[in-house]
Amino acid sequence: MKSLSSIITNARVFRVGFFHTALCVSITVALLAAPTFTYAQNSHKPTAKHFKARVDESGPPQAEPGVQPSNEAIQPTSGPAISPFSITAAFLVTTPSWTALGPAPIPNGQTIPADANGISLTQAPVSGRLTAVAIDPADPNTAYVGAAQGGVYQTRDGGATWTPLMDNTAIAQTLAVGSLELDPTDATGNTLLVGSGESNFSADSYAGFGVYKLTNLKTSPVLSGPFNQSTTATDVFSKRSLSGLAIDPNHHDTVYVGSSTGQQGIGPQAFVGAPARGVFRSTNFFSGASTFTKLAVANLPAGFDFRVTSIVYEPGSSDHIFVGVADAAAQGIGGIYFTTNASAGTPVFTKVLATAIADFAPVKLAINKIGDTVTVVAATGETAPSNQGQGKAYKAVYKSSKPKNVNFTGLPSANGFAAGQGFYNLGVAIDPTNSNNIYVVGTLNGTFLFSRNGGGTFTPSNDTLHVDSHMVGVAPSNPSVIYTGNDGGVWRSNDMGLHWIDRNTATFSATQFQSVAVHPTDPNFSIGGTQDNGTNFFQPNRTWTRVDFGDGGYALIDQTATDTENVTMYHTYFNATNNLIGFGRVLKTSCAIEGQWSFKGAYTPPVDPTVHCDGTTDTFNGILLSDPVNFYAPVALGPVVTGGSGQTVYFGTNKLYRSINKGDLMTIVSQAFTSNVSAIGISKTNDDVRIVGLNSGKVFATITGGNPMTDVTQTGMPAKYLARAVIDPNDPNTAYVVYNGNGSTPTFKHIFKAANLNLTGTGTVTWTETDTGIPDVSVNAFVVDPADSTHLYAGTDRGVFNSTDGGSSWSLYGIGLPDAAVFDLAISSDGHLRAATHGRGFYEIVKAP
Repeated sequence: MKSLSSIITNARVFRVGFFHTALCVSITVALLAAPTFTYAQNSHKPTAKHFKARVDESGPPQAEPGVQPSNEAIQPTSGPAISPFSITAAFLVTTPSWTALGPAPIPNGQTIPADANGISLTQAPVSGRLTAVAIDPADPNTAYVGAAQGGVYQTRDGGATWTPLMDNTAIAQTLAVGSLELDPTDATGNTLLVGSGESNFSADSYAGFGVYKLTNLKTSPVLSGPFNQSTTATDVFSKRSLSGLAIDPNHHDTVYVGSSTGQQGIGPQAFVGAPARGVFRSTNFFSGASTFTKLAVANLPAGFDFRVTSIVYEPGSSDHIFVGVADAAAQGIGGIYFTTNASAGTPVFTKVLATAIADFAPVKLAINKIGDTVTVVAATGETAPSNQGQGKAYKAVYKSSKPKNVNFTGLPSANGFAAGQGFYNLGVAIDPTNSNNIYVVGTLNGTFLFSRNGGGTFTPSNDTLHVDSHMVGVAPSNPSVIYTGNDGGVWRSNDMGLHWIDRNTATFSATQFQSVAVHPTDPNFSIGGTQDNGTNFFQPNRTWTRVDFGDGGYALIDQTATDTENVTMYHTYFNATNNLIGFGRVLKTSCAIEGQWSFKGAYTPPVDPTVHCDGTTDTFNGILLSDPVNFYAPVALGPVVTGGSGQTVYFGTNKLYRSINKGDLMTIVSQAFTSNVSAIGISKTNDDVRIVGLNSGKVFATITGGNPMTDVTQTGMPAKYLARAVIDPNDPNTAYVVYNGNGSTPTFKHIFKAANLNLTGTGTVTWTETDTGIPDVSVNAFVVDPADSTHLYAGTDRGVFNSTDGGSSWSLYGIGLPDAAVFDLAISSDGHLRAATHGRGFYEIVKAP
């Protein structure tokens, strides 16, 4: 499949090639939000690249207890606003150890620039999405970066080596990071606050549990937290993301925090019981018993629910603070707010910049102060005029002694820096010693922009970077040193952004896997799809290489392979109705190369006639381009059948499709469902035995291969995203389904088991909840040990759980697995359980005896 396209957003054309991807799923139940495409060169065929759709743009308003309506959630928000997995909870843990497999890094990433076919010309090392940065005040080689689900990393040598600081799973309930702030009153740079939860408004921007504190950074770092309690002992941060974090430069007990949207699960799902978002302040943070109070901001009362995306103090001032607010519901509240009495009992905020009501426009802020002159710069996700795309920049200059005259003016040279993803990829920084040096980061040609004249003009400097930038920081002690982070990881410049040094080194791991598939005989041979970093191959020699572009989704390996060359592999890209639906396939390992996978599905005709390395071409195989479909559409393998070649292949849209010839031709084998197919389970011994799960939580089955399939949903099963449907490989009458979401009553209701699937169509299939021992977190992955069907494994947002009694009881399995969400599981031929984490790469462990 070639990767040729341009994407048009607001009539501005951007070449994206292979590298411009991000998880494009709306938080609506259907998960159908799709970008708009136009095509260049190979004008009939879209690439597996696209613009991301934000998560809380299209859901209907929902009432949360005690707060204003929010258009974020797809579930009613009720129940206690507490962590779904308390750090004090006593869960049984079995103790084999997990081993990290990498990649650290992916050696041949999707980096700028690309050729005319969208293939990277640089292919620099990459890792995964970064969200925040803090640089030591006295040493430019000491820096801290926060990853989307990789935690906080520290470097003391300019990025040559990195050390993870949040891998203490007894304390860190999450590795999702939204903000970092070094204590400005600590001249030694030994204290760092971490705002947990990512708020980039993508479907895999995970929520957090509050503020964490790291002390003794230069010697033996100590992690504590989360800090999330109000003065009335209510948790005000769990299940939200903290994208705003600011410490009073004179009195560090005063800490301002801004909270925003965060998600859970591979689905994804909004949290039940999430507290109201907004601006919070602690005046006793370092006292040992920190508490937070929610504040009114201008015309937004303390009880109002709104998304804060940035907070900055004026350097040296305890009273001057700027707050960036995103307007997600066209309420007219988006913009920049300013107060001159932040230390007062009741600060008074004034709105000093209003963002466009029609736009969902996060606001990122940076500030410097030279003498009495203060310069504030802002990057917003607004739509720029004249069809320039999304992304606008602003600047305000005022006297600290006369702070009432704060007026922001536009910096039009930066217009469009965020392309079509103004809600997702944006960041801003300013040189602390020279207000002429301003940096704005976004995507495509705006991945990194610098100005040397106070924002009058901006110049791109993108070579070797990955697109989709989220953070940029300038070293206070040496402003020539800059760190920037994006969907591909971390880079450093020593010359104010003119040239870049890739800092995704062997000690840095942040790759966000979606899937894992294993070879039937070689225990090392595995493939997996990742968020914005392609599909990757863990080779028989235990090294990594990227084998295809884009957002890699589900991955499969045909289990009839008898060697490591003649191997049929599949993976999905993104899927978008009326643009691109289907999957990539390759028949030989040596042909698993970027651009050499044949596409099986549908895109805007005509079909590309290119003959690929394995002798095959793209095929319009019967999948309907008009079908509603999930961004990551599920694909599954069945057994070998008479007259077929290899295992049967199944694919889900709002219908179930089946192929007996490796996807060359697919036929519809179900009715059109009222919700999209989210999970497919096929018996390994009988191809007629099938179950599918839907976004809505419903389950359908057939034991005869019949169409229509029978609704076997049982009263009491959750109306939530059904993440996996699995049929016992040794017993076609036994099946499992697992769910995303939290807050079900009276029990958590994450795993259900049926032992009488044979009654489908003639009797009542009985589902029994079977998740005792698993906390109230999303379950994303599930596997049955083929050597012993009583041994089960569940991948969750909080690790891997194991049952050795057919699901009656569960315990947390193994030690040493970082607290990133586990999105997929597979058992290798040598008896290892392999886990695809969404933030720290692959891990493996010996399966239970």
